[in-house]
Amino acid sequence: MFLCGANDLITIFVAPECFSLCSYLLSGYTKKDVRSNEATTKYLLMGGASSSILVHGFSWLYGSSGGEIELQEIVNGLINTQMYNSPGISIALIFITVGIGFKLSPAPSHQWTPDVYEGVRFVR
Repeated sequence: MFLCGANDLITIFVAPECFSLCSYLLSGYTKKDVRSNEATTKYLLMGGASSSILVHGFSWLYGSSGGEIELQEIVNGLINTQMYNSPGISIALIFITVGIGFKLSPAPSHQWTPDVYEGVRFVR
C-alpha cells in the first residue's frame, strides 16, 4: 500500500526495502539450521546488491533531472532541460530496471531464488 501511493524516489526506494527487511528476518528465523543461514545470507547479499543498483539508477535520474525527487518534477525537469534523450537517462533506466529486476527475480535474474527457497524452512 505504501508503494502504490508513492510519488517520489525516496518512497519508491523505502517501500520495497521495508518489505525486504521483513523477508530477511523471516528467512533467517531458524538460526541453528546451516542451510537456512546460507540461504538467508544469499538473500541478504542479493537484496543489498539490487538495492545499491536501484539507488545508483535513482542517483543518475536525480542528477539528470536537475536535482528533483518527485516524479512529476523529474518529468518536468527533463522536458525543460531537453535531457530526456540523453545517455544519462538511458543509464538511469537500465540501472533502475536491473535493480528492480533482481529485487523481484523475474526470468533473466532468477538464478539465486531456488537456492534461497530451498534453504529457508518455514514449515517442515
